[in-house]
Amino acid sequence: MTSVPHPRSGPTGRARTTPPLPDSIDVQDPALAVPAPPPVLVHAADLVRGRLAPLVDRALARVRAEVAHYGDPLSAPTDLWESAYLSLETAVGSLASPDRFAESGEHAWALAARRARQGVPLLALVQGYRIGSTVLWDRLVEAVVHEVPGTSGAMAHAASDYWRYVGRDTALLTESHRRTTAELTSGNERAMLPVLKTLLRGQLDPMDVSAAAIALDLPLVGRYAVVRSKGPKSPVAMEPVRHDVDGFRLYRCPYRDGHAAVVPLEDRPVTELARALTLPPGTRAGIGPAVEGLAQLGRARESAELALGMCGVDEGPALLDDHLSAALMLARPDLAAQYADTVLSPVLGLPPNESRSLLETLETWLSCHGSTDRASEQLFCHRNTVLNRLHRLEKLTGKRLDRPRDLVDLTLAVDARRLTGPKEAVRRRSGSRRQGPGAGPE
Repeated sequence: MTSVPHPRSGPTGRARTTPPLPDSIDVQDPALAVPAPPPVLVHAADLVRGRLAPLVDRALARVRAEVAHYGDPLSAPTDLWESAYLSLETAVGSLASPDRFAESGEHAWALAARRARQGVPLLALVQGYRIGSTVLWDRLVEAVVHEVPGTSGAMAHAASDYWRYVGRDTALLTESHRRTTAELTSGNERAMLPVLKTLLRGQLDPMDVSAAAIALDLPLVGRYAVVRSKGPKSPVAMEPVRHDVDGFRLYRCPYRDGHAAVVPLEDRPVTELARALTLPPGTRAGIGPAVEGLAQLGRARESAELALGMCGVDEGPALLDDHLSAALMLARPDLAAQYADTVLSPVLGLPPNESRSLLETLETWLSCHGSTDRASEQLFCHRNTVLNRLHRLEKLTGKRLDRPRDLVDLTLAVDARRLTGPKEAVRRRSGSRRQGPGAGPE
């Protein structure tokens, strides 16, 4: 448990300093002005002040359960507990002390600016703020009614004042987040990275997507592709964040295991983008189909990652449209491994050398488009040896290569085996994914 800070200092123990609101924002503006809290609300806040740690735990339990961005350890800010404590401390202090009534608005403005730079979506920020406000209200009512049972009516009348006060701070929160997001493109281009990361995560509110479009100076509606790469050096790893390649502008975003790039396509095909990218040695890259609009970039990233899984080192970018059947397997590796095990189980039950020989022969024959002569050349054996191995595989599996459905079964099974590995390995990988989050943006 994080240590509880002194009530008049921030979570690190340092004196809390909140930047003043800009001149263009006035807490006393008619659109933002709220009345001072009534005495019963001041008294309730004074009762709660200094006892906030359990309240923070209660609020964060709800926030993590109800707001996906905060519930994901990869995307949630690392200072979430400390920030929640400071927000509640400021809110309670503003209610309890009339001379501090403007502080919660100033804090909301600063908080939103910081979260915007971290890539926290506006919708998630507002949802978390309202949940915290709800939990605080419940605690205020609980505290004052417990001490003076007859004050429940007065607290009911104070509810409208409290929620106007919360509404003012939410308005400041929203405006600050929007302004900061719009300003991220000025100065250092790396300030765009939180916006790119947020778009690539997907599942954004339309309001957040519109703000991202302004920040990146990109059209909200249009054709986009995502390139996902892994390797010692990525084709989208160069600085600056915006980089032109053969007429395409790439918006590069670092990942833990490589890079991703958002690419506006306009009317150019994805195949042209693949030809424009030159992969450094040891690099793999995948490109998903084009999507319509910035709101679909999360889906485009997922498609690009599926394509990446089918790309070998130094083979050039893989297009998902060229590997759709394999993409289905990679999307559910557990079912793909089960499929391969079911179709090929008689072959897999042989001694390892025999099993490997039969499967290698089948894969080579398939890659040679069913040509026995070409397969024998690649395997350095006589064509009759190839035929004998294929006949034995047919006898073991009960599948015939001259029957279309059987050929499809065998083709998909060897592809599934190659892409996913043995079923036990897939089960172990699936267990690892359940135990913790997968790789994501840094």
